[in-house]
Amino acid sequence: MEKHGFETSAAEAWEKNGGGSFSYKDPLGTGKKKGRASRTDAKAIAKEMFKKNPNAYFYRHTEPGVEQLTNEWSEEEKKLFLETARTHGCGDKWGLFASYIPHRVGYQCSNFYRSVVLPSGLVFDENYQYTPSGKPIYCGSHRSRG
Repeated sequence: MEKHGFETSAAEAWEKNGGGSFSYKDPLGTGKKKGRASRTDAKAIAKEMFKKNPNAYFYRHTEPGVEQLTNEWSEEEKKLFLETARTHGCGDKWGLFASYIPHRVGYQCSNFYRSVVLPSGLVFDENYQYTPSGKPIYCGSHRSRG
C-alpha cells in the first residue's frame, strides 16, 4: 500500500484527494449530479477513486498491472487470507483487505469469507449466525465498523 502513496486513514485520503461529501448521485464529488435515468458504472467510478477511496478501488480492481485470478483459491491464498485476517481483521473494508492478497479483489475476499472461511469454522465472527444447514447469515449492524 505504501508504494502507491496512500494516506494513513480513509478520511485523510478523501480530503487530500478532492474532499467533498460522498453521494450516490455524485460518487466522484464533481458537483454534477447524475440524472434519475442514468446508471453508475461502479467499476469505472472505483477506478477513478484510486487515491481518494482505495477501498472502493480494490473492491473491484487488483493492483495496477496485476491480473485478477478467477479460479479456485489455492492453499497458499487461503493461508495468506487467514494471516491477513489475523493481522488486520476482516468483515469490513474488503477492498483494502484484498490489497494484501495478490490477484484477488475485495468482492472475491468477501465471498470467500462467507462461503468458505465462516462455514469451515476457520474464523469466528459474532456478526453471523448459522442456519441449521450451516450457512452463515449476517445479523450484525449494517453501519461501518470504523
